[in-house]
Amino acid sequence: MQRLKYFYRRHALTVTLLFFGLLSIAMVAIVYLQPNKILSGSDYHFHMNRIENLALSIKQGEWFPRISYFFIGGMGYAAGLFYPDAFLYLPAILRVVGLSIKESFIVFAIAINFSTFLITYISGKLADFNKKQALIFSLMYGLSTYRFADLVNRQAIGEVIALTFFPLMIVMLTRLKKGEHRYWYLLSIGMAAIGYSHMISVEMMGIVIIIYTLLNLKRFYQNKSLKYLIAAGLLAIGLLGRYFLAVGEQMATTIFQVTAQPLAFLSDRTLPFKDIVVNSLTNAVFHANTVNVGITILLGLGIACGLFYYSKNDRDLNGIALGLFIATTSIMPWHLLDHTIINTIQFPWRFFAIITAIVSYLVAKDECHLVDCKINPNAVRTKKISFL
Repeated sequence: MQRLKYFYRRHALTVTLLFFGLLSIAMVAIVYLQPNKILSGSDYHFHMNRIENLALSIKQGEWFPRISYFFIGGMGYAAGLFYPDAFLYLPAILRVVGLSIKESFIVFAIAINFSTFLITYISGKLADFNKKQALIFSLMYGLSTYRFADLVNRQAIGEVIALTFFPLMIVMLTRLKKGEHRYWYLLSIGMAAIGYSHMISVEMMGIVIIIYTLLNLKRFYQNKSLKYLIAAGLLAIGLLGRYFLAVGEQMATTIFQVTAQPLAFLSDRTLPFKDIVVNSLTNAVFHANTVNVGITILLGLGIACGLFYYSKNDRDLNGIALGLFIATTSIMPWHLLDHTIINTIQFPWRFFAIITAIVSYLVAKDECHLVDCKINPNAVRTKKISFL
């Protein structure tokens, strides 16, 4: 045992990366690594068409195609306008060098998993977590029910890629709140990466950033963090300018079904509070009528809210997570927003991703020392246990 501990201390980074790699493979092995078979989720064909089109374009010497001519029987479709192809070059190039579409996708899925574990782990270190805390943060988020359902069940690849950067966003917001301005630009890079993956996720994260800023406006001002937050916002807009300008021009001159005749209304995609709780407690298979956040995140959210009084530094995150959870249920009057730009979110339960990132962060941080069982000596004399 001592030799193992010594080996780990000397090769901690290598062991951690190897562990993330094996875990990334194991997550897709059951459903994807089957001879001549592959699980086809609701969005599978759409995203495979995107990869195949990009691969064919690269073969023709066109590295930045504007029209996906592989769609609609060769008629073409501007899929890349609303779903940027920035992160699809890996599977597309694998396709070009000879891998099948299935093999390219499997390698890509493993890479997404590995990147999620690694970026979440790095985000934990940025939050001043020790190795154990950063590992808990990474595993709890990377193995979460909603992210796994997105990858395997829904196969919403654009959203899955965007989820990779959610932990970084949460951590950078908390750093600015504490007045830690170093690496402030990572907030911009994270938002840009989300934008070039899945624009709806930018909309959702933008809502969270606005709420978090308003809740801590005085603190941001006192810590001189407000200017860094504004700078990060402007930099993110600049990095996403190419996308915003193109979409803005199209939306101003063309009528799209997404706004004229939406495929889904937010008010029609909610479930009663009780149903989501039961689905989460039973880890129900993720479908339209069984959406859930998973038992681990639900219990973590319950504990975080139960310790709201003691967890003074993170009451804002507690409140946001609980508020978003309620917003995914029929308690929220979404019908008031059905015909607004907010309706482009389509499914309120997409907020499960942000809830998962917040709860994973709070559990790993363990501000009340539930795992370490640290007791305030003064509390013992007064026969009361302090969680501070």
